[in-house]
Amino acid sequence: MKKSEALRQIKKLCGERATEARFECALYSRDLAPVPALLVDPLFKTVPDLVVCPTGAEEVAEILRLAGAAGIPVTPRAGASTVYFDSVPARGGIVIDLNLIKGVLELDEEMMTVTVKAGTTWSELERYLNARGYAPKSVPSSAPASSIAGWLCMMGYGIGSLKYGSLLSQVKWAEVVLPDGEIRQVTPDTDPPLAWFAASEGTLGIITKLNIEIRRQTPMKHFLLHSRALSEIAGVLTAVKDAEITPYNLHFTDEACVRAMSRQGIAPGSVDSGCLLAVDYEGSEAELHRAEEMITALVTGKKAVSLLPGEVAEREWEERYKSLKLKRSGPSELGGEVFLPVSRLENYLSDIKRLAGRYGLEMCSYGHVATPERMIIMTMFFADETRVFEYIMDLSLVKKIQDVGQRHGGYPYGVGLWNTPYLGRIFKVSELEQLRARKKKLDPKGIMNPGKLYKWHPMLNPFNFSLGMNVLAGIRRFVRGGGRG
Repeated sequence: MKKSEALRQIKKLCGERATEARFECALYSRDLAPVPALLVDPLFKTVPDLVVCPTGAEEVAEILRLAGAAGIPVTPRAGASTVYFDSVPARGGIVIDLNLIKGVLELDEEMMTVTVKAGTTWSELERYLNARGYAPKSVPSSAPASSIAGWLCMMGYGIGSLKYGSLLSQVKWAEVVLPDGEIRQVTPDTDPPLAWFAASEGTLGIITKLNIEIRRQTPMKHFLLHSRALSEIAGVLTAVKDAEITPYNLHFTDEACVRAMSRQGIAPGSVDSGCLLAVDYEGSEAELHRAEEMITALVTGKKAVSLLPGEVAEREWEERYKSLKLKRSGPSELGGEVFLPVSRLENYLSDIKRLAGRYGLEMCSYGHVATPERMIIMTMFFADETRVFEYIMDLSLVKKIQDVGQRHGGYPYGVGLWNTPYLGRIFKVSELEQLRARKKKLDPKGIMNPGKLYKWHPMLNPFNFSLGMNVLAGIRRFVRGGGRG
């Protein structure tokens, strides 16, 4: 089938829910990352030929069948709340906007599960469940924008994962439309198994609904600890993480981040220096009481650590989905998100501080503990995307942040397009071979979200990328000045 005929049939199928208008299609050519066109346009075709908004699995299946027959690339998109171009086309084609596939289908109170459509946001699901006395076991920090299926496809670690595990461990089954248009219900034991689609970043098929475990909405207790000594707060973090009562959420904020919040007048408790550790528990009143006793004992035994008032901790919890509020301090932010061993936090931050001094800027870090062993930490700095050449030089420092993460056993959280140069850091050779074998089995024509996850673009191969970024970083330090570190 010719491309033009396939696009004509898809437009006929979706009617007004399909558009090829250049202005509307251009809106789908970026995500949260403000990447200069100078870096994008010579390498990729990010504006799709057609955007369609299906209303269910059957329409998705027909779109994929027609696209496959004509060899047209397909990119699924919902919240587009990452910065890696996961949901941005690399080769044009069709964008399937899943935002009309939303809503809760069934709440099973006996089995403690909820069946929900893929495009539903986590905040929408949270409100639905809370109104009925239930709650998700875990949610992403981008819950107001992040879709249910999108988070599963991006590893699914976030708020609540320390206590309840990754989203993959909570999903009972998912309805998936495979690249050939077949609709399957996948579980941990099917072929292909559910696990293949977790962290697949939309490259193996399109999830249209999921059945997820939930929990009863229980009381919560929030604590906010402050210390001017990084070593002290890091020690408390480890002690709390490994304690008998597992926190629901454990969030760290470094001294540079606290200073930046203080300048904006949004620092909790009006603190202007030091580090913060937010500790949130959920459970029975007896569990919360024991947790409070433990936190009090920890603080009592450490003179350098203080406990901020309860109402301050409550407000910090209410702000949990506003992690990008620091952006108001500058035109743009750049940074690297690292999946870091918790045990290396103090050393990582010490190296980041030296890196920031070397380049004469401030780097802020915050993150939450995602598993007993690892945390997701974001290190960022202010930039100005309107000053294109300076901004491109600043982009080189994102690689420097990832280099610091690698030295301490970390690797990028998420791949998409822009982190493909780090594939060798993220996956072992055998793991990458397995991923490529899955892709070949389920998508032999290579139409699903091509250009992502499995292989870098020739211009982004690790050698060229590393050399280019290091040269740019050197130029940036010379031209824009820096410290002596």
